[in-house]
Amino acid sequence: MLNKKIKIAIAGIGTVGKGLIDLLSKYKNKEIKIEITAIASRKKQEFKGKIFNKTVFFNDAQKLLKFHNYDILVELIGGEKGVSKDIVFNALREKKNVVTANKALVSKFWNQLHTLMNKNNCSLKYEAAVAGGIPIIKVVDEFLVSNKITKIYGILNGTSNYILSNMLSHKKEFESILIEAQKLGYAESDPRFDIDGTDTAHKLSILSSLAFGCYNISLRIENEGIENVDLQDLQIADSLGYKIKLLGLTELKNKNIKNFVYPCLVSKDSFIAKVDGVYNGIVVESNFCKKSCFVGEGAGARPTATSVLSDIISLSTRRNNSCRKSSKFHYEETSLQSRFGSYYLRFTTYDKPGVISGIANQFKTFNISMKSMLQKEIKVGNPNDATIVITTHDCLEKNMMRALKEINKLNFIRKKTVYFRIENFK
Repeated sequence: MLNKKIKIAIAGIGTVGKGLIDLLSKYKNKEIKIEITAIASRKKQEFKGKIFNKTVFFNDAQKLLKFHNYDILVELIGGEKGVSKDIVFNALREKKNVVTANKALVSKFWNQLHTLMNKNNCSLKYEAAVAGGIPIIKVVDEFLVSNKITKIYGILNGTSNYILSNMLSHKKEFESILIEAQKLGYAESDPRFDIDGTDTAHKLSILSSLAFGCYNISLRIENEGIENVDLQDLQIADSLGYKIKLLGLTELKNKNIKNFVYPCLVSKDSFIAKVDGVYNGIVVESNFCKKSCFVGEGAGARPTATSVLSDIISLSTRRNNSCRKSSKFHYEETSLQSRFGSYYLRFTTYDKPGVISGIANQFKTFNISMKSMLQKEIKVGNPNDATIVITTHDCLEKNMMRALKEINKLNFIRKKTVYFRIENFK
């Protein structure tokens, strides 16, 4: 029997921190006893219960730099700078293990953190940094023992998925649903990173770096958000058999890595399209398992705290405690301009002859082939306007962008063309 005592210091008692303490108060395991030796919280809070009998309380997490009575530092402050960075790096230098939910820190300092881990024979666990309650980090790490991962894609942000799902189901525009999400606690008061794709890029950076054994910095990931997604595009896409989802996609092919984040159309028959609300959905493709699908709550106190506790227990039992080294291979990052795929296009034009032929001429010039076309009636706005929706066959992104640049100059175009990529997952 293991019968082991583990001392932990917790930095940050916000939503996730409170969830973790709630779980720890209910946690019972005869083999592993978890003792909270320190808590650092800026806000004055009342802590009751036997689990706090030997706890030292700090109102400044910087004081943990001189506190050494712990085996595992649990960092739940967040942010890639300041005290969160200081205490994590300090703990690893002191040969302490670390558990964090800090995706920004892990994605930005991937190389430095792994260098410290290997040098000092300690570990950093970050399951809670990606996809909340889905144990995707463990899945990816363990897949690598027997499988070669070729592609990972999916919904990595529950806030954006909630907004897109509810815009369509409630027939409301973006701003209205965002306010609802904030009231329900699904979106922060400043939701910028959730809706502009930054949060997804951070998580994708971690998954890509882990899966392919190299450093894929989030700042180099080309990302687009959902702030400009219009209700009418969600409805038109639905009528065409698609849903619009904000996806993160990483793929390794011929030593070239694709790392993209953007809202796109996916078939309603696909696994990803069926993941709605605050849920995350992730697909891992590999050489032996082909395709494995995972779904779960992407955020919130309980799901994220569960992942934190799982990492603590993992370190306590020394399971899954390897320090993965970077690959010796050099991978080239593929630009979005080289993407080869299909597109959804919505044109707002004057309702007059010659419009279709004008668009078709530009398509011909840039080697783009139309797959389908429909004209929608305008219910609001200028009665002389027409809405034309076109989907295309696969083409190069750089050709599509050149074509749209020229099309938007044509005298019958009333508004800048709206476009979304279509991902035809097999």
